[in-house]
Amino acid sequence: MKINRKTAFLYIIILLSFLNILQTYSNDTVKSTVKDIFIEFTLKKNQDNRKNALQLSYHIGLKRYLDWVTISSQDSISSLLGSIDPSNLVTSYSIESESFSAEKYSALITVNFDIKKVEKLLKKKNIKYFAGNGPEILVLPLMSYNNQLILWDDPNPWYQSWIERPIDGNLTDFVIPDGDLEDLIIINAEDTRNLNFQKIKNISMKYDVKKVLVPFLKIDEVDGKISYLLRCFDGLSKETINIEIVKESENKGFNVVMFDILNSFTSLYDDYWVHDNLKKMESQFVIEANIIYESFKDWIFIKDIIKNSNNINSFKVSNLTTKEAYVKIRIINENKFMAELEKNNLNIKKNNNLWNIIKYY
Repeated sequence: MKINRKTAFLYIIILLSFLNILQTYSNDTVKSTVKDIFIEFTLKKNQDNRKNALQLSYHIGLKRYLDWVTISSQDSISSLLGSIDPSNLVTSYSIESESFSAEKYSALITVNFDIKKVEKLLKKKNIKYFAGNGPEILVLPLMSYNNQLILWDDPNPWYQSWIERPIDGNLTDFVIPDGDLEDLIIINAEDTRNLNFQKIKNISMKYDVKKVLVPFLKIDEVDGKISYLLRCFDGLSKETINIEIVKESENKGFNVVMFDILNSFTSLYDDYWVHDNLKKMESQFVIEANIIYESFKDWIFIKDIIKNSNNINSFKVSNLTTKEAYVKIRIINENKFMAELEKNNLNIKKNNNLWNIIKYY
């Protein structure tokens, strides 16, 4: 039996309907795992030391997690932890490594939290939060020592600090460049300091990322005193990130101060990420849209434009036919989203919160 093109298309639409109805596309994945929790203490006789280690890891892990996903102070987080049993929020754990000596117990533990229970707790306490994983961000750790710029030169202790930090330290997935010959050819310290768009774009393409940060650590030594000033820039937009860290130290604490600055920066960047997304969430609104198209190819084109937009939070297909789709879209920035659609030859007619979207030729 021959199946004509129209019938075949209808079969495809029916199949896709089952796959797409009530499916939600979201720009964020939720993080609920805390890795690299190091536990070490003196062994206690007649006690279950592993159990004690796990209880301690739950507390440390939850404190670290709440520090990531909220903008609450350390005192507020500690107060909250003092009023609950963190083990009630744990779904599972894994002991990555463990060692016993005559007197010491040490372990490296990963803890997985029940995100729904954590959300319920935070809502009950009226604490604002955002648990979405940030995008991969390439970091170019630029350093200036007594006005001498250093990026790939050896030594660059600022670059080394980024390499040695825990991989799972924050919500944001920081990507550290290899510092190989290709990197040296693509971009140098002067290019980085000047935020040379084309050079930064080139290295972002090598590492397949859409965002590049330049954390610029300026170090000056005068009479044995070392002063540190950290400022951060968006490499592609050239915007200044609203994070600034100032410290002073003696020579002997050089590497310790470096790690302290790095930990402070990544924690502050988590706050920046969470705060920025909380503002977006507060300004979001949901529209219903009727998308009209001539072919399956056009539907895929329109769907991909909307789904991959940075100006929406979610995209949900409610109904799908051979000629139109009924969807719900949670919009972050209406003006930018409309401009994006129009740039891709999509015409929009609005009637309050009901939009008609159609491709024009």
